[in-house]
Amino acid sequence: MNSSMEMTTQTMDVESIEQYYDECNRDYEIVWQLKNSLALHYGYWDENTLTHRQALWNTNFQVAKHGRITKSDKVLDAGCGVGGTSFFLAKHIGCEVHGITLSPHQLKQAQNLQEELDPAGLTTFSCMNYCETDFPDATFDAVIAIESAMYSEPKNAFLEEAYRILKPGGRIVLADYYIIKEEQSDKEKKVLKNWAESWVIKDFTNEKAYHNDLASIGYENLNAKDVSDQVWPSIKLMNRSYYPGILISKVSNFFRFRTSLQVENSKSGKYQYQAFELGLWRYKYLCAYKPTGKGEVKSKKEFVGPSPYIDQTPVEERFPILKNGKLHVRNILKRTMHYYLEKGIRNSKRKF
Repeated sequence: MNSSMEMTTQTMDVESIEQYYDECNRDYEIVWQLKNSLALHYGYWDENTLTHRQALWNTNFQVAKHGRITKSDKVLDAGCGVGGTSFFLAKHIGCEVHGITLSPHQLKQAQNLQEELDPAGLTTFSCMNYCETDFPDATFDAVIAIESAMYSEPKNAFLEEAYRILKPGGRIVLADYYIIKEEQSDKEKKVLKNWAESWVIKDFTNEKAYHNDLASIGYENLNAKDVSDQVWPSIKLMNRSYYPGILISKVSNFFRFRTSLQVENSKSGKYQYQAFELGLWRYKYLCAYKPTGKGEVKSKKEFVGPSPYIDQTPVEERFPILKNGKLHVRNILKRTMHYYLEKGIRNSKRKF
């Protein structure tokens, strides 16, 4: 069975993916606080999480913990975005990280932050397709992909390349949304199609088939962890962002201030929420190992991570309206937006 929802011989549309992230960068700055969080992924909310940006930090922490990343590891951050996870690992774990992205714009953003966020010089960034890297065989101890593996076409192409560049005993660590319902109604297929198109994804990954792909390539000791309950507040938050976002997007698009791609991205919050409520997908962490070549899997390392980060900064300080005697009009919008997005979002019983 093919790892995508339907049998396909699709190839990765690099140009469309690059265009999506470049054009929609502004959306992530507003809703995902990209300039501070450096994150383009779902957040992990536990009982101590107070804010959205803390949840985004938690995702990096939880993925590193699930993959047992240690200081001695050499890590590939596959689909690194603006470098958030790479900088997290370098700062809090102390390991060497190479981040790769398809977007020259994202690459420039990450490189511009290196001097400030990585004074130890542990990070390296480059533009590269993670299905066709130029790294030698057996280069990395771990390959991490947070919500980027979904773009691979075919789905197993990235898994095969990661296997090649992993050292014997190395592991692949994935955080992503996986389709769990194989038989879908026309309505359900339409919702998934709308969601995929809003993020320029050709199709989503069937969880069972993906596990089969990992096994057929040679990965062993697969450890899967369902964190959908911890991601649920982020799913709701993204759905909340749809309502003001689509209004602003359509008006701005009429005056040619926003592109059609940006308008479609504004709809994604509703689509992913609808798909989740229909029981079509779950959010999971996966970790699987490349055998040592001696018929065994390398022993798992003990994770030693940083102390939990608690974000107690009030929204007024996150988005100051007056700073250095200057009026920041955009922060009025951002402050209002995040009051709306985050208020009561941790309540697991609330649907909105």
